[in-house]
Amino acid sequence: MDDIKHILLNLKSGEINNVYVLKGEDLFLQNFFIEKLSNKLSLDSSCSKELLTPNELSGKEILDKILSSDLFNSKKLIILRDPQQIKGKASKELISYCDKPIINHFLVLICDNYLDKSSFFKNLSPKIPFVNVSTPFQSQMIKWANFFVKENKKNISQGVLKEIINICGDSLYNLKNEIDKFCLMTEKKNLKIEHINFDSSFSRSRKRWELMSSLGARDLKKSIKLAKSIIDSSETMISLIFPMTALFQELFFVKMNNGTFIKPHSYIPLSTLLKNNLTNYAKNYSVEDIEVAINELKKIEIRQKTTNTDSESELINFIYNALG
Repeated sequence: MDDIKHILLNLKSGEINNVYVLKGEDLFLQNFFIEKLSNKLSLDSSCSKELLTPNELSGKEILDKILSSDLFNSKKLIILRDPQQIKGKASKELISYCDKPIINHFLVLICDNYLDKSSFFKNLSPKIPFVNVSTPFQSQMIKWANFFVKENKKNISQGVLKEIINICGDSLYNLKNEIDKFCLMTEKKNLKIEHINFDSSFSRSRKRWELMSSLGARDLKKSIKLAKSIIDSSETMISLIFPMTALFQELFFVKMNNGTFIKPHSYIPLSTLLKNNLTNYAKNYSVEDIEVAINELKKIEIRQKTTNTDSESELINFIYNALG
């Protein structure tokens, strides 16, 4: 698996492959690579760009789009998500095409699951670069955070950056969005923690993180207090169901792995700090407790979507049942 920095350096030097495979869930890194490739291809002539997915097109339709050329043999960049979902004859023909692609056609295959071991990827030519676009570990997050700050021509202390990473660093996509918003909040070049607008989405992320943390710690009193402070003002029960379900699902996986947290294969909506504490949080719950919480969240989701229920009452009742 190639490091994205290595592949980007190759692009910069003019070494361009006709086919790339991106494996990993980080939406920012996926888009970042595609943007760099597209810009490089458009330097000397125009290049069309098209996104394809097996959810919307048949395998034959996808192949037809990849193989079609205009009279001028113009450059074409095609991004194909989840190519492993294409089956049968079309899958074999796509694998064959990747071995001998059309010279002015460029294909980027994207799979969010870094550990996907489907036969499609195993049968691709070893000449094709496989690029790691998983969300980086925390040690690399600070480097990306500094990069995003420099893009905004601002200076932020490392302490503030680390706090932003702890709260919003579940993916580079979210991290970049929060830093961009943070930098737009003031015209000052040197930014400090007091410049954050606490009515912003950063505050929302922080409050959500604090609630998730108190749920993990099984702190009933604090969880009730936080729930009452954020529900309706910045969150609804619907917006909280996904991250709460993710939290308890990850606690369940920790329990199933004898108390060890294994980095997930796909994106989960939990901050770096929460993920780093999952092993400790799991000690506060039995497997039965976690199963009850997950099942209750499923019932709440159905009620929220089908009946007119009060978000605050649903959340408080859930917390009492799950933590009490």
